[in-house]
Amino acid sequence: MKKNNGNITEKIDTILSELNYKNNPYFQNLADGIFDKDDFIETQIQFYFAVRFFSRPMAALAAKIPLPHMRLEVVRNVWEEHGEGNLKKAHAHTFEELLKRLGNINLSDIDKRSLWPEIRIFNTTLSGVCVLDDYMTGVGTLGIIEQMFSDISSIIGKEIVKNKWLSEDQLIHYNLHEKLDEKHAWDFFSIVEKAYENQEHQYYIDQGMWMGATLFNALYTGLFEHRKRRVFRDVKTLHSRAEGIPC
Repeated sequence: MKKNNGNITEKIDTILSELNYKNNPYFQNLADGIFDKDDFIETQIQFYFAVRFFSRPMAALAAKIPLPHMRLEVVRNVWEEHGEGNLKKAHAHTFEELLKRLGNINLSDIDKRSLWPEIRIFNTTLSGVCVLDDYMTGVGTLGIIEQMFSDISSIIGKEIVKNKWLSEDQLIHYNLHEKLDEKHAWDFFSIVEKAYENQEHQYYIDQGMWMGATLFNALYTGLFEHRKRRVFRDVKTLHSRAEGIPC
């Protein structure tokens, strides 16, 4: 984490230390080699729905940030999520490729899955904070999720290789986000760096960071607890509505 402002960076470190998210059962069981590959893939199919959705609340948040120079990097991040115009490099597409390499999972397989409540809670909460809350709260929420995902990407990527599910040269998505999301995190935190010196603003930023960290940690806990869940849907009856829901 870039050390430009002791107050906000110390708070970030405190939150992440107290949360102890690296010892989440999802990552611990993956590291211990007792996470069944089929169960892991099923949880990653669900996580794909979060990856695909993430740019939407981010775009809504960008619209709420009051000054152009403050929102510029967030807009750039939204563009990057879409592969900077090349959809083959879009984050959703690289995750689709990961699923294909892990378990020969294609979009048709993904479309048959029902969205788990853990994912819907995550997506809908991000929509709520970015649309309805103070923009500083939204910035804190997305910023700390990006910071956590930098570390999480490193953990998951290394364990995929260690478990011999993919070789290092076959790994995709997680090896990119290990480095990219630390920068993305600071793109958000830099927006509120000066504001954090004001106690009233600090309250709203802290609220966002605590909520984002708690929400993201709970998502992985829920995915692990329900890793044996297999729920499918009738694609033909729901396809026409799919793009309008937080999936």
